[in-house]
Amino acid sequence: MTIFHRGLASTLLLLVAACGAGTPPPETAASAPAPPPVAPPTPSAPAKPPKPPAVVLARVGEEAITVEEFRAEMARRGGRLPGQFSTVEQRQALLDEVIQERVALQMARQEGLDQDEEYRSTIARMLTTQYLRAHLDPQLAAIEVTSEEIAAFYEAHREEFLTPERIRAAWIFLAVSAKADAAQVEKTRQRLVAARDEATKLPDSTRNFGEIAKRYSEDAATRYVGGEMGWLYAGQAESYRWGPALVNAAFALPVPGALSEIQRHEKGWYLLKLVEREAAKPAPIEKLAPGIRSRIQKERREAVRASFYAELLAGTRVSIDAARLAAIAPLSSAEPAPAPPTLPKN
Repeated sequence: MTIFHRGLASTLLLLVAACGAGTPPPETAASAPAPPPVAPPTPSAPAKPPKPPAVVLARVGEEAITVEEFRAEMARRGGRLPGQFSTVEQRQALLDEVIQERVALQMARQEGLDQDEEYRSTIARMLTTQYLRAHLDPQLAAIEVTSEEIAAFYEAHREEFLTPERIRAAWIFLAVSAKADAAQVEKTRQRLVAARDEATKLPDSTRNFGEIAKRYSEDAATRYVGGEMGWLYAGQAESYRWGPALVNAAFALPVPGALSEIQRHEKGWYLLKLVEREAAKPAPIEKLAPGIRSRIQKERREAVRASFYAELLAGTRVSIDAARLAAIAPLSSAEPAPAPPTLPKN
């Protein structure tokens, strides 16, 4: 019988009792609203069966080695390969090793080795590493950088990726001895004037000084390659062996083929010719993409780490004794090793 039917039967009984006692009947079910039906109770989830107690395989003193622990050791030693420890003899040999290690561990604890500061520090570092592997490393591994993000970074930092302006220049160098008198200095200069006059008559197809450098120049490194000095980059004048004044004079030449005037050098005289000029331009994104990806990943990892540790510290009260920190003496440099003893003389 449902709850509704039981309520109806009770009402009828009340009516009968009221009539017998001469009292006016209460309102009938037809005139009074029926109570709302009650929803059946939601069945509760079945309780999980309790975890079976650990099965003890062996005891070492008061410590138990369970079957579960032994199976985990089998998996660790055997690399989870099928067929490992298939014989009782193999399993007995492994159990003997586990027992030996457990006895050694117990003895180490009895001697207080687990309270050694170095040991405790090692365990603390291992626990920290394990915690970070479980909670921080997955966040770092999830960081991805798309090709679209690399392209956007490249455009936003285009100025950083410019290859600076560069030129190819050639020179003819004539040395002047530090002991030379004015007449000798001038004679050397006139010789270079003659070389310049010849250079003005070179065909356009001769980009450098050609044979003139071979006949005149005294710089052994360049005279046999038309006097060419290789590529010179803007903003790096101090790094070249010719000195910043010469490099800047080369950059001042207006167009390829232009010649400089005869210039004094600390060791003699020189003449310059501009061979080629390339304006500053951005390096291709294909070449820079791996570096950009690494840079974005590094920035995001640093942000994830900062957020991770900020969240950890938010729930921990930290105090620092700044005065005591400032008073800690820095580490002293290592003392030199003692000299070996003198060998005896024969």
